[in-house]
Amino acid sequence: MKLSRLTFALSSIGLFSIATGVLAQVTTTQEDEKKVEKVQKVEVTGSKIKRINYETASPVQVITRDEIVRGGATSLSEVLKTISANQGGIDENRTNGFTAGASGLNLRGIGSQATLVLINGRRLAAYAQPEYQTTFVDLNSVPVGAVDRIEVLKDGASAIYGSEAMAGVVNIILRDNFVGAEISGSISQSQKNDGEQVRTTLSYGFGSLVEDHYNVYATLDIRQRKPMFISKRDDYLSTEDLRPYGYKDNRSLYTFPGNIYWTDKATGKFVSRSLDKNCPANSLVPADTFFGAGTLGTACVFDDLKDASVNSGGKTDRVGLISRGTWQINADTSAFAEIMYNQNKAIVTGLPHWFAGQNGLDTGALPITHPQYPKELIDPVTGKTLAGGNGTVRVRASLKDFPGQGLENTTDFGRYLAGLKGNYSNWDWESALMYNTSKVESKATAGLLSVPFIAAYNSGTFLFGSSAQNADLYKKIVTDSSDNFKSGMYMWDAKVSGELMQLPAGPLSIAIGAEARRETLEVNPSQLSIDGALYHRAQSQPGYTRGRNIASTYAELSVPIFKTLEGQIAGRYDRYSDYGNSTTPKVGLKWNLHPTLLVRGTYATGFRAPTLVENSTQILKAFLSYRDPERCNDKFKNGCQWSSSYESGSNPNLKPETADSFTLGLVWEPATWLNASLDFWQIKRKDEISTFDLTTVLANPGRYAGNPAAVITRDPLSAADKAAGATAGEITNLRLLLTNVATTQVRGLDMDVNANFNLGEYGRINPNLRVTYNHSYKSAPSPEAEAIEYAGSRNQPRVQATAGITWEKAAWKASLDAVHIGHMSSNADFTQPCVFETQGYANLCKDIPSFTTFNLGGSYSGLMKNLKLSFAIRNVLDRMPPFAPSATSTQAIAAITSLHDVVGRYFQITVDYKFK
Repeated sequence: MKLSRLTFALSSIGLFSIATGVLAQVTTTQEDEKKVEKVQKVEVTGSKIKRINYETASPVQVITRDEIVRGGATSLSEVLKTISANQGGIDENRTNGFTAGASGLNLRGIGSQATLVLINGRRLAAYAQPEYQTTFVDLNSVPVGAVDRIEVLKDGASAIYGSEAMAGVVNIILRDNFVGAEISGSISQSQKNDGEQVRTTLSYGFGSLVEDHYNVYATLDIRQRKPMFISKRDDYLSTEDLRPYGYKDNRSLYTFPGNIYWTDKATGKFVSRSLDKNCPANSLVPADTFFGAGTLGTACVFDDLKDASVNSGGKTDRVGLISRGTWQINADTSAFAEIMYNQNKAIVTGLPHWFAGQNGLDTGALPITHPQYPKELIDPVTGKTLAGGNGTVRVRASLKDFPGQGLENTTDFGRYLAGLKGNYSNWDWESALMYNTSKVESKATAGLLSVPFIAAYNSGTFLFGSSAQNADLYKKIVTDSSDNFKSGMYMWDAKVSGELMQLPAGPLSIAIGAEARRETLEVNPSQLSIDGALYHRAQSQPGYTRGRNIASTYAELSVPIFKTLEGQIAGRYDRYSDYGNSTTPKVGLKWNLHPTLLVRGTYATGFRAPTLVENSTQILKAFLSYRDPERCNDKFKNGCQWSSSYESGSNPNLKPETADSFTLGLVWEPATWLNASLDFWQIKRKDEISTFDLTTVLANPGRYAGNPAAVITRDPLSAADKAAGATAGEITNLRLLLTNVATTQVRGLDMDVNANFNLGEYGRINPNLRVTYNHSYKSAPSPEAEAIEYAGSRNQPRVQATAGITWEKAAWKASLDAVHIGHMSSNADFTQPCVFETQGYANLCKDIPSFTTFNLGGSYSGLMKNLKLSFAIRNVLDRMPPFAPSATSTQAIAAITSLHDVVGRYFQITVDYKFK
């Protein structure tokens, strides 16, 4: 019987047969496991050498399972995005990107590519769909239910885990084994009555490693969340009309049903009005708001946030399975296998289709034969236009009566691993084979077919704002299109660690390892996108398939120099089939200066070869909204809110990035109830792969003249625009290619304080505090330019912190956690004048205030044996992000969403039951 169960377990670890009747019959054998528990060496993130002492030369933050769940987090991204060392990253709730539902870290703020994410010490395949050219590991591909703890290594670890680990490593540790059965269910909802979420986790494991010599467990994690809408948020979060809050009206000229404007022949000035002359009074503004002083008429404006269905968080459906089987072959050898499968479906809705009609566009100026052409501009005798200038009537409209644009991303993530490990004498060894894949189907919903739509516009059969008239047209021209992406990783690795010899101060320990992997990437855009058949949706290049091989070896020595002084020496050699060789060393020292005081420090180098996306030849196209400073001035406003084609391209001529990192710190434990650490860190990255900052390029075009990585294409300045005050023609295309921009250097301090107090009959409390002080963030806008200090600027707060306190007594538990984002300047570049001041809003040049949210949690397990009831309230005070409008983007809401949470107060109730 046992043999058949073991055979089944190792051949098909996935356990979907977790029925309630079976759960009730499971009996735990965890007591058996305790019989064989003993003090043993463990592998700590930051070193491949197993050791008894958990402290190493590298600073490591450990996030326990209790910390993961007590604040109501239901995904790894919700846990990790709040750690003080993280700065922004890929946000799963974004509605204006390509990677809907995916989430990535950005340790130290130097890019997701510089953070290495591991599971049980082994790397993961990149998320298949790039965010433009940015690749990252999707945190939402790992079901949180099976995570035992997370270890965040806060120094360069290129020599140990991978040459690209410049900013650090996030090592997600899964349960090693589990016996019994658990079920957990939770329901959640925001205070705004949206974002309703239901989550269920089932865990089942059988087999005692002591008696049966095997263990198999599986965790099934299911989560469904409904969308959240920005229009339900308060005040400045849900509107583009920011006048009541001290800024300008950012509502758009792209309204419903539309605006038209032309040049008056007599005066040479723009004249503007709404198409149907029925604009609501609260949406009617003077035309000079958009076209500058002296413009005649009015414009009807549209609030993209209030009047459309923009998500503050999309709809998501996730199902994830993690399963592990272990077979204790004999006392010294065991076999193991792991299966991880996760499917994430994310749906976001955004802005309605927009329409621009003027010369030079696919949809040209409004035809004089169109039924909605202004009758007052048609000469009754000649039938020709009476408009001045170039004689055209231009159109700006929101096609709100068409189905809104959306994005449905379905991600299938699979990780399959099998290996052997064991020990011989004082040596430990392990080897495994792994296959890891990420597949993404990205469906763009409710696209418009260009040819029939443009034909309907030109012929006048399409009418702006006439839903009934356009009903049959909808059926002919509205379509979905799907792009498909797949990334894969095949890997074999082997390592051995142990003691080489005994030195006077202790054993000389070594770890050596080898790794071979193949990385692949397939990109398959829809044929409609390749053909450019979708209206105002950028044309895609044909798909491509790429791959490369990487072979690596590494070695690490732990050298006891004195009884109180230990050295770490490590080196890694990588050979890339497309980028040659790299060698990345690391050295570290750990000095027990006193039984209560430890001094530690590391120096490491890094090497990041361009990814398969970055070094391809693909040019991605999109439409981008921005402020054009060459056209938007005191006299001319037709450029303050502008959109045009945008190209962001790969570059096969990229050089690899390199980095040097340095840490120096203290660990102090004056008593058993208190320990604290303070670490200085610095990372210098050279030949950084990125695109130039668009705002900087537009503000200083002369600096980038002739640079193929930054090209601005404009139409000639028309006489009418020049007479109205414009100094440059309209931008028709922006092209920012990836390039080795320059050097970035960041440095700062991390402080970590943990305490525990026994209050006797009043229970136990455990406070903790983690603070990151970003002292400097220097980067250059181009290789020839001097580095600019960005620390403290917009999106670069100097201080980020988390603090928490837990109280526990018998069956009761309570926790309060705070997440703090420090104040920062409203100016994104200290070398440039404050843009708000040049716009006439000098009051907004002051700092953006700090933002602190509190998460409250509690549980009670005394109602029934093996039953625990929990609650959590995120952002318990319902704090709104500080007012922080963007001076350059018309699509940004009044908050820095990569750092600030706009969801508001969020409630959760959880029930856990263990079957024993």
